[in-house]
Amino acid sequence: MEIKKKKTISAIIPVFNEEKTVKKVVEVFLNSSDLIDEIICVNDGSTDKSLEILESFRNKIKLINLKRNKGKGCALAKGIEKASSELVVFFDADFPNLSKKHVRILIEPVLKKKYKTILGVPVKNKLNLSLPTRIFLTGERIYPRKLLLPLLEEMKKTKFGVEVFLNKLANKKETKIVYLKGLSFPYKHDKREPSQALKESIMEAVEIAEEFAKREGILPRDINIIKSLNQSITIKKIEAKIKKIKNKQIREILENYVLKYLNFFRFKKKI
Repeated sequence: MEIKKKKTISAIIPVFNEEKTVKKVVEVFLNSSDLIDEIICVNDGSTDKSLEILESFRNKIKLINLKRNKGKGCALAKGIEKASSELVVFFDADFPNLSKKHVRILIEPVLKKKYKTILGVPVKNKLNLSLPTRIFLTGERIYPRKLLLPLLEEMKKTKFGVEVFLNKLANKKETKIVYLKGLSFPYKHDKREPSQALKESIMEAVEIAEEFAKREGILPRDINIIKSLNQSITIKKIEAKIKKIKNKQIREILENYVLKYLNFFRFKKKI
């Protein structure tokens, strides 16, 4: 069913070393011009061919090029600054099987009803991550731009904790959760060399946990454990440290997001 579009929408796509998938993702959004008014891609200091691919789209997209990697939170904030629409939709650049159907599923609820926030959750999930964890950390979202504008300087500092930061803005009555059926959840070990994938996974987990700690307030002992995860060189040491965290919620997030992933990674790559 076609929906009469009454609100303007900017798509913001943060990109960091996604040369394998970013072209497909941008093309899908270009083919969704009946839903999207502008596409803003933020190259976050990529060292592969991502920037070259983005530049090939020329005036079809708005391109922001950050010469140094500043983190996802900063990339999204820079995109919001450049956006000119009422609504901003965030979408990661690493989905190999993204389709216009997925874009429509995410956007339609905000056009049909008076939802302020939409969270889109990829359904395909090899790791069996819990649904609350996937919802909590999903990067596919819609927000009113004016809601975010006063928060941009704070948002720029969140790095991969940006979803945790954004969760505080999601009023349950005004938030809709949609399931992006068929969309495959991407995994770092499918995109990176084993050592780099492991390093990035731990770094992301630390940034997520640190942002959660800021929002909720946790014991200094737990904060020290979280910070020390980056210094752990084996999965067993990471697992042992996470089990020592007293805060149940953050321990469960790390167990779901980190341990399941790392153990799957260890099994697949035998590291």
